[in-house]
Formats: sequence, C-alpha cells, structure tokens
Amino acid sequence: MLLQLNVKNLATLASVDLELTGGCIAVTGDTGAGKSLILDALELALGARADTGLVRAGTERAQIIAEFDIARLPSAKNWLRVNELDQDDELVLRRTLTSEGRSKAYVNGTPISTSQLRELSEQLVLMHTQHANQKLLQPKHQLELLDEFADQSQTLTTFETAYYEWTSALSALQTLKTDASRADTERELLAFQVEELNSLNLKDGEFEQLDQEQRQLASGDTFIRVTEQSLALLAGDDNGGIINHTERLLTNVNQIADGYSRLQNASILLDEAAIALGEARNEIQHARDQFEIDPERLQFVEDRLAQIFDLARKHKVEPGHLVQHHESLKSRLEGIAEASDRIPMLESKVAQLDAVAQQRASELTAIRSAAAEQLSRQVTTNFHGLGMEHGTFEVKLIPNDTLKATGAEIIQFFFQPNPGQQGGPLSKIASGGELSRVSLAIQVIAATRLATPTLVFDEVDVGIGGKTAAKVGNLLTELASNSQVLVVTHQPQVAGQADQHLHVQKKTDSDVTISKAYLLDREQRINEIARMLGGHFITDSTRLAAAELLRG
Repeated sequence: MLLQLNVKNLATLASVDLELTGGCIAVTGDTGAGKSLILDALELALGARADTGLVRAGTERAQIIAEFDIARLPSAKNWLRVNELDQDDELVLRRTLTSEGRSKAYVNGTPISTSQLRELSEQLVLMHTQHANQKLLQPKHQLELLDEFADQSQTLTTFETAYYEWTSALSALQTLKTDASRADTERELLAFQVEELNSLNLKDGEFEQLDQEQRQLASGDTFIRVTEQSLALLAGDDNGGIINHTERLLTNVNQIADGYSRLQNASILLDEAAIALGEARNEIQHARDQFEIDPERLQFVEDRLAQIFDLARKHKVEPGHLVQHHESLKSRLEGIAEASDRIPMLESKVAQLDAVAQQRASELTAIRSAAAEQLSRQVTTNFHGLGMEHGTFEVKLIPNDTLKATGAEIIQFFFQPNPGQQGGPLSKIASGGELSRVSLAIQVIAATRLATPTLVFDEVDVGIGGKTAAKVGNLLTELASNSQVLVVTHQPQVAGQADQHLHVQKKTDSDVTISKAYLLDREQRINEIARMLGGHFITDSTRLAAAELLRG
C-alpha cells in the first residue's frame, strides 16, 4: 500500500507531500490543474521513462519519493532478498531527474537500475491509465489476466515444466536425426581430419611453448652479442669498466665526504649502484653461460611450428585453438557413430513426454474453460450498472494448431455493446470509454485474487454521469475493500464515495505557475464536490447535494 508520496520540482508541482491511507482515494481538480502530474510522479517513482521536460523550470533537479507498506507482500520482500537489498515492512523508492537528463533510482537508499525498479514495481502498483488500458487488447495480457483469475498457478507451472521437457527432448531428437542423415558424407571427412590431428599429436600449451622457444633460438646471435657487449661495458678491459669506475668514484667521494651531508648521500647512492651493477653483471654472465646456440633444435622447432600453422590454416582455426578443435572433432565423430543407435530410444522418450505435456495442457484448458465462463458471466453482470446494460462479454478459448509454451489455446476477449449490434474481439469493437469500463468491470472481479495492493485508475469514468457514475463509484469502493484504489475523476458521484479526497489546484502569479495538491477535510470536500456539481458558482443547493453524496 502507498503510504506517502513526496514530489519536488516536477513541472508545475513545486512541493507536494501526501500521507495516504487504504481504501479509495479520489483525485480531483480543474482540467489542466495538474492531476495527471500526480500520476506522472508515481509512475516515475515506479521506473517509468524520464523526460527532462518534467523538471521544473529554473531548478536543477526533480525528486519523487514513494513509501510503501509491504508487510503483506511476500513477493516484494522476496524480490528484495534475491537482489540483496535491505528488507523491512516499509519500502522507500526514490527517483531523481536532472535538467541535463541524468536519472537515478534508489530502493531503501541503495542505487538500482530503472529496469530493476520497474521489475519491483510490478509487485506494488497496477496502473490503469488510458495508455495502460490498451494492454487489455493484447492476447498475451488477456491470457495472463484469465490465469490470474483462475488462480491455478501450480497447474500452469506443471504444464510449463512438461512442455519444456518435451520440447527439449524433441529438439535433441531432431538434432540427432540431422546428424544421422549427414553421417555417411560427414563421417569420412571427420575421420580423416581427426587422424591427421592425431598424427600431429599436439599437446595442450605446446604451441605457446614452441613459439617462445623459436623466438629465443632464432635470436641467438643477437643474444650473444648483446650479453658480451654488456659484460665488457660492466667489467671492462685493462682500463676498467663501469663497475671499476664506480668503485673508484666511490673511493674518491668518501675521501672528502666527512662533514658534507650531500656528499655522504652521494656516497651511499654510489655504494648501492656498485652493488647493483655487480649483481647485474653476475646475472648477465649466468644467462650467457647457460645459453648455447643449437641449430638442430632450432630446425626441429621451426619444422614443428610449420606443421602446426599448416594444419591450423587448413582447419581455419588459430594455432592456439588447434588442440580444442581436435577434441571437438573427436566428440563430433563419436556422436555421429552413436546417433543411429540412440534415435529409437529418444523417439520413445519424446512420445512419452509429448503424452504428458498434452495431458497437462488438457488439465490447464479445463481450468481455463471453467474460469472463462465464470469471468464472462461476472463481467457481463457488472456491465449493467456501467451504462452498458445490454452489453455482453465473453472470454473465448481458441485452440492452437500445435501445443505452445502458453498452452493448447490462445485467449480472446469478445464484446457486444448492444443486442443486434455486431460483436467481435474487444480490440475491434470497444470505444475508448467502453474499454475503460470493461477494464474496471474486470478488475473489480479480479482484485480479490490479485497480489498487487495498489490500483490506479485515470479517468475511468470518462463519458458517463448520473446513476452510471454512482455505480462506478460503488464498484471502486468495492474494489477498495481488497486493495488501495487511487482514481482520477471528474465525477462528483465517484469523489463522494472515496475514503480520502486529494485536490489539485493550479495558480499563476507573476508569470509563475504552481500546482498544489492537498488532502481535503470534510468541509473542503463538500465545497469541492459542490464545485464539481455546479461549476465555479457554489450555491446552498449544490452544497446540500454535495453533502448528500458524502453521506450516501
């Protein structure tokens, strides 16, 4: 449940701080006052795509904070646990948006990606904006909605497991048959390729070792020349080398260093240099003594490398990958040899798994059929009070040609507005207003089985009034007995039945426009509902009518 919504610098909303309760919450205000901004703020907190144009002019950053009670939401708590985020009965979402276009999201103070935020938000709020109503036209969403209504997740999971096992085995069988059909033509080639690689007998890591050894042996002359020159420079001839000169220099400096701190430092450095040069000479001498030019070994290494490069080029792989390629070819050859023997066994397994998947699909279809009849009947009943007294709703199961991952059928919602009028798929028949009311009728029924604790409706009562508007209010109140309901409305009959009333008002002062949103007390609610009934001129009669709606 949404407990608090704090908004700063979002378009015309300079600062809004709302404390909300359960039940039904009406959001009212003049057209253009900024009611939609409240929903925009909530959607941003839930991970909606950010638009820099929403940052209030003259400010650097917009911020939205939404606090939820998730004490009765195990799915949200589990998501937090899996993603290693702090868990508590209260969840705080924070979203910031800068005027430069940078957006950040936080859960309980920890930064997360917007995709993660959207994933978590699916456990918290179900938005029924005019755009979201379009989801109701999608067969995939219709199927999900029916399965949620049927409340048989275990049956669905059992089918999905059986379907996955069957399709995995079927894919393996098809691959095996393809291998077997190519066996005669491919086996001979593979056998030849494996045999020539067997003859090479290349060991893992051998190419890298030979490559390094070849470079060392091939540069033998250079190695000898450089090491001997280095030794000569260090040890010198009769005139002395670098080491001898350094030691003499050290002796000379030591003779005059007393009393001179800088010369004493120089003496230390020269001593260290002499020691380091002596150690370097020893290392070079040791390397030179161990090195021998071996033309025969060099020839062998170069011949071996030539074989490796030739076969790598022939097999179109890098020389360093030749051992791995050899193993792959051997496995492939062994697999082809075994393919014919494995086919009958795998065919039998596929047939068994197919029968199990078909059985599980039939069980799922039976549950869906019963749920479809029940949902169709209850939604049609709800139409009677929504200005669609003669409308009918039907959930149809249309069989697939073959078994799919979602079952043996697709789902399609059919709608007939009036007797004698052409009915058909909801996507082709329903107007925008009808679609909103169909959505409301379905959600009232489905809400008792939904895990989502907060439902948001944006102008679900467009195009209706009078008794129909009152019935919409009744349905929303009924919905609010199981979920928190936030509804943007222009209908006083709907606002009058809400448990809380949020009013949005826009003011312009000195070329600055500010929208304010605040919760109304009873007297303020009477005035607002009276305005909704009679326009801006509030009379005693409209106030009496407003008070009657609140009592009703």
